[in-house]
Amino acid sequence: MTADPQRRDESGEPVTPAPTVPEPAVPRPTVSECPLCGAVAQPNELRCPSCNMTLAGIDGRPGPFSRRVLWWWAAALVLIYLVVVAVVALIPA
Repeated sequence: MTADPQRRDESGEPVTPAPTVPEPAVPRPTVSECPLCGAVAQPNELRCPSCNMTLAGIDGRPGPFSRRVLWWWAAALVLIYLVVVAVVALIPA
């Protein structure tokens, strides 16, 4: 931080402002509502107790798939595609 040249203490030294303290994080609500039926769902529930809708990715809950799983699925689909292309290319016309 830089000192304000107009602000000086009794001895004539520049006064540096105190560092600002960040605001504390707002706590998340302990319960939430289902976006489909409006039923109350606890934060540890991954499905709505009323309509059984998945609550993955809502109000800080983990998502349905991790990034690693999505990459494995993409690699598997590419591999299946290449096998199908190879089989079709080997069939005599």
